[in-house]
Amino acid sequence: MAEIKLRKVMRCPVCFARENDVTLLKDGDEYYCIRCSYHGTADHIAGMYMDLRKKYRWIQHRVTLEELRIL
Repeated sequence: MAEIKLRKVMRCPVCFARENDVTLLKDGDEYYCIRCSYHGTADHIAGMYMDLRKKYRWIQHRVTLEELRIL
Protein backbone atom coordinates (compact mmCIF):
# COMPACT_ATOMS: atom_id res chain seq x y z
CA MET A 1 0.00 0.00 0.00
CA ALA A 2 1.10 3.51 -0.64
CA GLU A 3 2.09 5.60 2.34
CA ILE A 4 -0.04 8.62 2.99
CA LYS A 5 1.56 11.52 4.80
CA LEU A 6 -0.90 13.71 6.61
CA ARG A 7 -0.08 17.36 6.93
CA LYS A 8 -0.44 18.79 10.41
CA VAL A 9 -2.88 21.69 10.26
CA MET A 10 -2.02 24.53 12.61
CA ARG A 11 -4.49 27.25 13.53
CA CYS A 12 -3.42 30.80 14.34
CA PRO A 13 -3.53 31.13 18.15
CA VAL A 14 -4.06 34.90 18.02
CA CYS A 15 -7.01 34.68 15.63
CA PHE A 16 -8.37 31.61 17.44
CA ALA A 17 -8.36 33.53 20.73
CA ARG A 18 -10.60 36.05 18.96
CA GLU A 19 -12.80 33.13 17.84
CA ASN A 20 -11.68 33.24 14.20
CA ASP A 21 -10.48 30.07 12.54
CA VAL A 22 -7.49 30.82 10.31
CA THR A 23 -5.04 28.17 9.11
CA LEU A 24 -1.35 29.00 9.40
CA LEU A 25 0.98 28.72 6.43
CA LYS A 26 4.48 27.30 6.80
CA ASP A 27 7.65 29.11 5.76
CA GLY A 28 10.68 26.98 6.63
CA ASP A 29 10.55 26.27 10.37
CA GLU A 30 8.10 29.07 11.14
CA TYR A 31 4.38 29.36 10.65
CA TYR A 32 2.65 32.61 9.74
CA CYS A 33 -0.91 33.93 9.58
CA ILE A 34 -2.15 35.83 6.53
CA ARG A 35 -4.85 37.60 8.52
CA CYS A 36 -3.09 39.05 11.57
CA SER A 37 0.58 38.70 10.47
CA TYR A 38 1.45 36.45 13.44
CA HIS A 39 4.55 34.29 13.02
CA GLY A 40 6.14 31.75 15.31
CA THR A 41 7.61 28.28 15.70
CA ALA A 42 5.62 25.12 16.39
CA ASP A 43 6.79 25.09 20.03
CA HIS A 44 5.64 28.66 20.61
CA ILE A 45 2.28 27.92 19.01
CA ALA A 46 1.84 24.82 21.19
CA GLY A 47 2.44 26.96 24.28
CA MET A 48 -0.19 29.43 23.15
CA TYR A 49 -2.61 26.54 22.54
CA MET A 50 -2.13 25.49 26.17
CA ASP A 51 -3.09 29.00 27.27
CA LEU A 52 -6.22 28.82 25.11
CA ARG A 53 -7.23 25.52 26.69
CA LYS A 54 -7.37 27.30 30.05
CA LYS A 55 -10.07 29.57 28.61
CA TYR A 56 -12.35 26.63 27.82
CA ARG A 57 -11.55 24.29 30.72
CA TRP A 58 -14.95 24.80 32.43
CA ILE A 59 -17.06 24.49 29.26
CA GLN A 60 -18.21 20.90 29.98
CA HIS A 61 -18.67 21.43 33.73
CA ARG A 62 -21.63 23.00 35.47
CA VAL A 63 -20.31 25.39 38.11
CA THR A 64 -22.34 25.49 41.33
CA LEU A 65 -22.69 28.47 43.64
CA GLU A 66 -20.43 26.80 46.20
CA GLU A 67 -17.69 26.39 43.60
CA LEU A 68 -18.06 30.03 42.58
CA ARG A 69 -17.67 31.13 46.20
CA ILE A 70 -14.46 29.12 46.46
CA LEU A 71 -13.08 30.67 43.26
